[in-house]
Amino acid sequence: MRTLVIFLGLLLCSNVAKAEADYSNKAIQNNATLQLQTLSDKYPWYQWKIVGEATLEWGIWDIYHSELKTPTGRYKGTQDDLALIILYLRNIDKDALLDATEEQWQHLGYSSQQITPWLKTLSTIWPDVKKGDRLTFVLRNGEGQFYQQSKPLGKVLSPSLSQSFIAIWLSPKTSYPELRQQLIGK
Repeated sequence: MRTLVIFLGLLLCSNVAKAEADYSNKAIQNNATLQLQTLSDKYPWYQWKIVGEATLEWGIWDIYHSELKTPTGRYKGTQDDLALIILYLRNIDKDALLDATEEQWQHLGYSSQQITPWLKTLSTIWPDVKKGDRLTFVLRNGEGQFYQQSKPLGKVLSPSLSQSFIAIWLSPKTSYPELRQQLIGK
């Protein structure tokens, strides 16, 4: 009889432990699902479809790998929502990024009166990038926002700065027409 009571006690304890473990696992799964939904709600670009991909090479060096995403996976123009994701394959300090951006804007024909305030804004937002860092530029409703590793950098940018930044890659006048063609899926 005593053995039976011990056996029933162990069986009851194991069922309680199993129920607690099941509840704990469900809570963890629900929390993970909630975090993913929160991420998707906050950053819907994360789940957008890839339009195209390209790698910028300079001489023998790969500088970065880029992806263009849109909600539909098709590029219709810079007036629509899009995300440009850049995975850096080299360390690049902020000043070098700003200099390269200035050169590209000059190539595109922007005036120094336009470029100067844009560079000032970007200098307060951009970090030095290390190999493996991912910077994302998301354009939604005409306004842009930068993210590093999916965390927002700075504030939402003006429509003029947003359009001029994305023009570096997507304007037909870009310095890198082959890169543009790959990004827009041509």
